[in-house]
Amino acid sequence: MKKVEFVDQHALKLRLKSGDFCRSYGVQYTYLLGEKEHSIKFNLDISFAKTIVDRARIFKVERTSPVFLNNKVPDLVADQLAYECGKVFYPLLLEIDFDGQYIGVHNYTELISRWSETKKAVLEYFQGETTEKYLELMEEAISTPERVSELFRNELFYSVFFSPVYKSYGGEFKVEEQVFFPIAGRAAPVEFKTTQEVIPFLNEAHYIEIHHHGVVTDKRSNADLLEEQSFPLEQLLNPDAAGATGIYTAKYVLDPTTRSIRSIVAKWTLEFNIPQETELKIFELIEDKEEEIKIIATENQQRGMTFLDGNASPKGRKVTDIFNFLWEK
Repeated sequence: MKKVEFVDQHALKLRLKSGDFCRSYGVQYTYLLGEKEHSIKFNLDISFAKTIVDRARIFKVERTSPVFLNNKVPDLVADQLAYECGKVFYPLLLEIDFDGQYIGVHNYTELISRWSETKKAVLEYFQGETTEKYLELMEEAISTPERVSELFRNELFYSVFFSPVYKSYGGEFKVEEQVFFPIAGRAAPVEFKTTQEVIPFLNEAHYIEIHHHGVVTDKRSNADLLEEQSFPLEQLLNPDAAGATGIYTAKYVLDPTTRSIRSIVAKWTLEFNIPQETELKIFELIEDKEEEIKIIATENQQRGMTFLDGNASPKGRKVTDIFNFLWEK
């Protein structure tokens, strides 16, 4: 088997080609509570824009498809409002550090200049108290650059895709780190202790693999997380209360030449009385269909990619659940 080529201290580094570095991805969230399953799907493009010397790289994110809820276009008013208002963010420019980790939104001024047109378009199709309340919440959410940057820091796709994978893994090809994931609705992200291991040999499809394994180390209890609390309230009442329990696994697959992400399959399980699972799948969409089938067959570990299927469930997870920073349940 061919060895992975590392740089100093067994580090992986992203190799960019300015001007033609663009990747298309299919994204699927799956939420499972007991036997109830809901999905959210969409496609997007991510391209390299420029480098700010000694600070960050700038990447552009563009939505290239509608958002599908259980394979249907949103039909509830709240979901439609969230989707239409969310268009103001795209194209989105993000600052990413040289390890691959999200820093913040780069084009805030441009975003604000688009908002007046977006708001006007929304008001042409939506009316009433619900619309007025949502627009007020939206304007508050985008009122400062810091708030907008925080919105995307607390969105699962961005926290997973733009994570620090381009770093040194040491002589044993693994590191341990505390990582936070926004998987508890409107509550603060949940803390996990993770082991992150890069496999020193290319896999059978000739790609680089990085495996993540983690356990919850959050001070909040299962009840706190279930109730979407940001603070360990149960521990205040009962100092002996146990912290939350749960596990995290992920597999990152990288291109052996550029080190760009080909796919990510990640899952979080919170061990409530009725277990809650959140799964995120990200796959590069490529023109060579035979190659795409090979990648999906190699990397998919669970229920299969269904970006183009026609299976529909009668009830849908809300678009607003992706943008949980805004809409109250």
